[in-house]
Amino acid sequence: MSLVDNPLQSSVKKVAFATLGCRTNQHDTAEMQTLMEQEGFAIVGARDRADVYVINTCSVTQRSDYSSRLAVKKSLAINDQALVVFTGCYAQLAPDEAVEIHGLDIILGNADKLDIARLIKRKLGGKSPWNKGDKAEVFMSDIHRKRVFRTIPVSKFQGKTKAFIKIQTGCEEKCSFCTVVRARGKSISDDRENILNNVKEAIDSGYKEITLTGINLGTYGMEKEKPETFSSLVRAIAQLPGDYRIRLSSINPMEIDDDLLKLIADCDNICPHLHIPLQSGDDAILAKMRRNYDSGQYMAAVHRALTKIPRLGLGADVIIGFPGETDQSFANTRKLIESLPFTYLHSFAYSPRKGTEAYGFKSSLAKTVKKARSKVLTDLAHEKSLHFRRQLKGETVTVLFENQRDPATGWLKGHSEHYVPVIAQGGDRLMNQLVPVKIEEVQDQLVSGCVRS
Repeated sequence: MSLVDNPLQSSVKKVAFATLGCRTNQHDTAEMQTLMEQEGFAIVGARDRADVYVINTCSVTQRSDYSSRLAVKKSLAINDQALVVFTGCYAQLAPDEAVEIHGLDIILGNADKLDIARLIKRKLGGKSPWNKGDKAEVFMSDIHRKRVFRTIPVSKFQGKTKAFIKIQTGCEEKCSFCTVVRARGKSISDDRENILNNVKEAIDSGYKEITLTGINLGTYGMEKEKPETFSSLVRAIAQLPGDYRIRLSSINPMEIDDDLLKLIADCDNICPHLHIPLQSGDDAILAKMRRNYDSGQYMAAVHRALTKIPRLGLGADVIIGFPGETDQSFANTRKLIESLPFTYLHSFAYSPRKGTEAYGFKSSLAKTVKKARSKVLTDLAHEKSLHFRRQLKGETVTVLFENQRDPATGWLKGHSEHYVPVIAQGGDRLMNQLVPVKIEEVQDQLVSGCVRS
């Protein structure tokens, strides 16, 4: 079917986005949505019927690849004649594979996302008729060439009460399991003035939580001609006027300096919450992963944080079943996790990725072993999370209530400054507001409280 036969040819108005993966991707999606709105498109939900579907993909695991492909299938099930754009890390890493996915029309690299509106308009309004079923067009810049940081101000994050501000992208690390360098290129940072303007835009638009995102967040400013520190940027953001709080996305242990910890401890508008990737608690495995720390350095970083911020919300990522992980390796990881007051863990079974050093590593670990180890860590994480939440009982925390209610209870739902999910009774006027809540009940899967007047 061509646009000549398509009743939508004169005005393609609706575009839907499906976003997979990290918070940096969420910011990228918000940028693309802004560009599409500026060109007269209406943004609708991913499950709504749309004229254009944009899949912002992730490729951190094989499961992520599958979910990205599934998002295409789900979109076409809603409207099989829609134009479908495939972008993000999966598109960047495997464009030749992506062109074989049924129903794709445009494949867009990570460095080309800000060209999306122009490319879609050209596709839909070009002199040559667009035929659904033609081979997808690929737009893929060299992510590894020297480039400038590109971003635009965003005033709307679709369906979100939190604003995601990308301050940095790319990574200089050489982790043996990771595709990020190939998917995002070398580390580059935005200019401080531009970041502050983007944060001001989000605050002025009514967002109460500003999440700073990046692929390797703590390396912000290191590559500049006059290097800057991440902590100095956070200080400048925290000094902006307004009713808001700052949350940091994932930051590696070796990038956490004392200045940053002091800022978090001293500034009421910076969330006492750190997500510090661990990956493994075994030194031999960490070395094989080419992480830039050992277990002792990781523990030291966490203990420094806990000394300055006693009630710290602490999260981590852990990879289960990395090639060479023995019973003793896993025991060392479990022991390290047991020794630290994590409030949550994200654990993943190792997924070999083409193009990485670890792809060639031999692994004989059975799926049943990985599954058993995963359950051990899941149970341990739940136990630690419950312990932390119980410590909050009787205390007053600050919750940012979301725009949707808890489906099970109908109560307001949101997260505390420690990143603990909390529900409470209250009117819709409290949505998208920072609200003091006294924690009254902590159950196995539920933390509830009473709104303080």
